[in-house]
Amino acid sequence: MVSMECTTDYTTVMREKFGDSPYVLQVSYQDESCSTFSFGYGFPASGNCEGSFNLTDSYYVIGRLNTNGSTSLEYFSADPCLSDSWYMTQAASQETLTSHSCDANRFKWYSSNDVTNNSGISGLTITFTTLIGIGVGLLIIVLIGVTLVFCRRRLMAKRIERQSKWPTGPSEVVNLNGVVLHGQTGLWNDDVITTKRIPRDKVLVKKLISRGAYGEVHAGLFNNHQVAIKMLLPASRGSLEYVNEFLAEAKMTATLDHPNIVTFIGVAWDSLSDLCVVLEFMEGSDLRSLLNKYQASNQPVGFNTEKLTIALNVCQALTYLHSLMPPVIHRDLKSRNVLLDGKMKAKLSDFGISRERLDRTMTACVGTSLWMAPEVMLGERYDVKADMFSFGVVLSELDVHTMPYARVSKDNLGSSGREMASVTLFQKIALGTVQVEFSDASPRSIEELGRACMNIDPSERPSAAEAMYRLQVILTRLK
Repeated sequence: MVSMECTTDYTTVMREKFGDSPYVLQVSYQDESCSTFSFGYGFPASGNCEGSFNLTDSYYVIGRLNTNGSTSLEYFSADPCLSDSWYMTQAASQETLTSHSCDANRFKWYSSNDVTNNSGISGLTITFTTLIGIGVGLLIIVLIGVTLVFCRRRLMAKRIERQSKWPTGPSEVVNLNGVVLHGQTGLWNDDVITTKRIPRDKVLVKKLISRGAYGEVHAGLFNNHQVAIKMLLPASRGSLEYVNEFLAEAKMTATLDHPNIVTFIGVAWDSLSDLCVVLEFMEGSDLRSLLNKYQASNQPVGFNTEKLTIALNVCQALTYLHSLMPPVIHRDLKSRNVLLDGKMKAKLSDFGISRERLDRTMTACVGTSLWMAPEVMLGERYDVKADMFSFGVVLSELDVHTMPYARVSKDNLGSSGREMASVTLFQKIALGTVQVEFSDASPRSIEELGRACMNIDPSERPSAAEAMYRLQVILTRLK
């Protein structure tokens, strides 16, 4: 390890050290605007497990420049970088990498794909430590490649420890296929996760309740109390992407505290294969299942006190989420994610894609659904008003019991006699040319609120607090 004082262009140094080999340069700053320079690290972007950072700390990294223009750095505690030794993932999207903009974790990113770059930290008189990765045989621990430490030298172990304790601000995570996700990394040792960890042998998995594309929910016991146990599907448990997102959801849920949000009890694991999240058990199932029963038994449409109370409960949860600093956007509000207890009290669940609002990273579209706001479908910038659009759709479900846009789909049969194709329906929703249904039995004030929530212009939609007030007034009049 060599330390020296010099004036240099860091991009030139990178090219000299790596030659024609691809590399990634991660530059850290002391402030959120990335104006006070701290230090930088260079990594070979070979896609291989490259070795340790130094001779005393056994951390290994797989660096990648993905085909979609993003980059990722996966950290492991042991060679040969297997999933059971995975520590955390850091990443930058194509936009962040090419624009060299300051990300949420105070990093700027550069790569061997940069043809010319005369900005940033070049031309400064700096102190740096250079670690050059040279093949020295199978019996010697290989250095990661080259490490530039500017202003002061820091051990990688301290750096990883600091990052694992960062607050819940979103960071960009890239999975093995180069797909950019937005979630928290380094969660295995996160303070929230470790504080909420419970003994795995105290969690008894019983009856399967539901199964989705990537996860399943079981009824079970924890300390002899009935609980809901959420787990990844067996096929997903070996995926770093799914495990990371699963832990991100656990952390998000653990930090929330509201009577209309499902209570987080704990997270447990002995290994990747048995990771689970333990939640409050909601014996009343979910709202969609209830509405399916109403539809099958020809229950009257419209709103009664029970339905209005459910809507109010959901709105109370949204008001809480949107009032946090920064606001939390659920992003997947739908009837399946509204759970009911034995007294029909409604609580929000499934925060798998919820994120704290960060204005500069609000353009990720998360799986098209019938509850999704047009701006989200179109990949545009969005905020808490996206949840209000989804809430308007849920109001329609509570009214008529059917799935959203069911009548629109049937009323627009094609020449083949088939219902409208999903892609066509989504296009019409995004353009605002179709709307959900409200019944004549529903109070006019409910329909007006629902339509206002689904205004094509997000700025014209009511806030959760405003919608909650309007529902309270309607409920008082109905009683």
